[in-house]
Amino acid sequence: MRMVGRGQTMRRAAAGLRAQRGVLLYGPPGIGKSTLADALAGSARDGGVRVLRASPAEVEAELPYLVLIDLFADILATSCGRGLPGHLRDALDVALLRTGGAETGPDELAVRIAVLELLRRLAADAPALIVLDDAQWADQASADVIAFAVRRLGDLPVAFLITERVTDGEPTTRRLCPDTATAIPVPPLARPDIADLLTGTGTRATRRIWEASGGNPMYALELARALGATAPADHEPLPVPDRLRALLAKRVTGLDDTTRTALLYAALVARPNLALLIRAGVLPPDGLRAAEHAQVVTTNDAGDVRFPHPLLRELVATDAGNAARRETHAALAALVEEPVERARHRALGNPAADEDTAALAETAAADAAKRGAPGTALSLARLAAQRTPPQNSQALAARHLTAAGYAHDAGHVDEARDLATAALTGAAGTRVRARLRLIDLAGADLTGIPEHLDAARADATGDTELEARVDLYAAVLAYFERRHPDAVELADRAVGLARLAGDRELIVEVLVTRANLANAEADGIYEQAYLLAQGMPLTTPVADARQMWAMTALFRGDLATAVDEITRLESDVRSRGLIADLMSVLISTTSVNVRAGHGEAALRAGRECERLFLDAAPSPGPGLVSAANAEWCAGTPRTAVERAARAIAGCEEHGDNEWLEGALVLHGQALLLAGDPVAAVLSFQRAVDLEKASGLRDPAIIPWHADHIEALVAVGDLGQAATRLEDLDGRIIEFGRDVIRLPAARARALLTAARGDHTRALDALRTAIDTLTGYPLEAARAELTFGRLARRARRRALARQAFTTAAETFAAIGAEAHLTVARDELDRLDHPGGDRLSEADRRLVEMVRAGATNREVGAALFLSVKAVEARLSRLYRRFGVRNRAELLGRLEP
Repeated sequence: MRMVGRGQTMRRAAAGLRAQRGVLLYGPPGIGKSTLADALAGSARDGGVRVLRASPAEVEAELPYLVLIDLFADILATSCGRGLPGHLRDALDVALLRTGGAETGPDELAVRIAVLELLRRLAADAPALIVLDDAQWADQASADVIAFAVRRLGDLPVAFLITERVTDGEPTTRRLCPDTATAIPVPPLARPDIADLLTGTGTRATRRIWEASGGNPMYALELARALGATAPADHEPLPVPDRLRALLAKRVTGLDDTTRTALLYAALVARPNLALLIRAGVLPPDGLRAAEHAQVVTTNDAGDVRFPHPLLRELVATDAGNAARRETHAALAALVEEPVERARHRALGNPAADEDTAALAETAAADAAKRGAPGTALSLARLAAQRTPPQNSQALAARHLTAAGYAHDAGHVDEARDLATAALTGAAGTRVRARLRLIDLAGADLTGIPEHLDAARADATGDTELEARVDLYAAVLAYFERRHPDAVELADRAVGLARLAGDRELIVEVLVTRANLANAEADGIYEQAYLLAQGMPLTTPVADARQMWAMTALFRGDLATAVDEITRLESDVRSRGLIADLMSVLISTTSVNVRAGHGEAALRAGRECERLFLDAAPSPGPGLVSAANAEWCAGTPRTAVERAARAIAGCEEHGDNEWLEGALVLHGQALLLAGDPVAAVLSFQRAVDLEKASGLRDPAIIPWHADHIEALVAVGDLGQAATRLEDLDGRIIEFGRDVIRLPAARARALLTAARGDHTRALDALRTAIDTLTGYPLEAARAELTFGRLARRARRRALARQAFTTAAETFAAIGAEAHLTVARDELDRLDHPGGDRLSEADRRLVEMVRAGATNREVGAALFLSVKAVEARLSRLYRRFGVRNRAELLGRLEP
């Protein structure tokens, strides 16, 4: 199972292994204990720790000493095992079935002392980690030996990592860890993490799976396999796959029909309680005691009924069948008091077309949307359309349009498109809004949009509000077609019409679009939109205004405001369930966190943004670019290059030139970080061409221009570098972007040094670092550049100080990709001859020279394949080579 969403637990467990020499991970089956143990063991192995592992199974629990066999059988053949005193070695050989013994079996005390002595010898050779996965199945004899040794190892570098399956209550295997060990419950995964795990699964299906799985990754994977590509309607239960059914169905088996009926009522109602079951006349005589004893439900003093795991609710509903569910919904419609619930049950209990039922569901959908539940609103809107009599064609079209809006909000693009298309049969106003919705759903694909706009303009004639909306969309089309004067004219006309219509939300929307088309005056227009949006309910235009104000603060260098605004907006959008708006907000969340120096938060936002755009957008470009941005900051140089290349491919495939510029920029930045300025210049030059076509010149939107100059200097094109630097200086003044002065100073220092004046370059850059305020990441990058210039000027003390400061800052802000480079620079200082290798690297190079594969190198050096690849990549960067052959040529013996 791939590990996702476990960063905090990993860090806590790793700290426990270091400080307390013991960690006990516990939780229900499938929660990911073994996956965590694998990752912790791999990390320890990469750090030079010897890892011994056993994973007992339930069927083996009665076989004595089996865990010891798994842990130590191979070790006995090493020098540590061969050096054991004879009587201890003999006892252990018998216990581990290496030799025959007396009929009475091995001497138990001798076995315990032998294992203790073996662990002491291992610790003297290298730190050791004992991993016992699924310790609840450990045989008693082995468990007793391990517990004996644990109590007597003292401060020796031997750590214990234990996992235990615990469904309820506390773990029972603590004796297998040191007394100081940390016991860590493994929590359920959050919804974004389940989405990451289920890459390729649709947004709607992912939500259903997350809810039903309770955040259990194994349950989620099994449910995803059972579902396939699509999820059933929200009111239909999920199919429970056989593997999970085997874990849960035995709880329901044996319950009588009366109890099962009561459980079905509880499964179908939003907030089940005993009072409702009594009113329905379905509470069994035992008051659900049998169901509680079987752990199917629990009840409290208030009479609330709860399923201990959400999948039990799905199981009960699935097994009841369609007819029983319809009858129960019909009965519940007369019992529940909450209007939205009543409408849902009435519609699900009556499959016939009925205008009263449709109108009730329509009203309930609007109520659900106001409460921030677009998924529920969509489900009810679908039911409203399904229950609309076919002769009410205009009402049906209007309901399809409303449902399309809810589907778009919930991130269901394909369904939204189908519903909006169905709405084109309605009245003129409905047709206009349906066409504009279809344009929204088209993304970067402009096919058919001019025709939609022409038809919409004809239908909107005489309606000021609709005319403003059509002009607004026409302005955006003109911008994408690079007809900039037309775009500005149409946007200005839309602003005037919106003010004439007196629609405050529409005014906010057109102001944001007008600002998007502006240059130096954009900040002021964004501020107008933001102030006008204050106090308004959260809608897409209001969210856009708040988002762009956060970005305006970021471009101005006001990090505190940017972080505060985007954090509050993300929280508000999440609480309202607005997936389409969340996708947009996460683009900014990623950028804000990258520049504010919150690397881990940037990775979280970037990866979630990528998942959502891949799942629920016509073009994945924005999500792919956001993920690449996060990787460039907080991933590795290699993954940053790979993600950026993927973003370029995705944008080109979908004809998304708007986001292709960002993808090319990040590709250039990642290549520069990875030490390939020649390729970086090529990517940057393509981005220059796209930027010119866009007409947007603000250097803070994507602060990449200094990196382009750095790459030009690195390849020796000093003339072009000087031209680009002059252009950047002009833009900084034009837009008032003082936050970009530090990157510009970094680029200027590189150019000055390349022209031969190292002293002036160092002095100017140091002054800039000490006096200019910039993004934390850029401040650290400036220190890194200062260190490189000092090293080239043979001022090693200055270089070391700068590299150390840069590394410390990169580490503090989670900029792991840049931290790798800073550490390489420090390593290069420590080996001034250039070719001197550490002992570990020398052994690695010797094996590479002998023709060993990465897997063979890892096995010999107790490293994972990933760790071998990382070390080789570091050596490639250090010596300026690209592959094994070049490295060996550079390091001729």
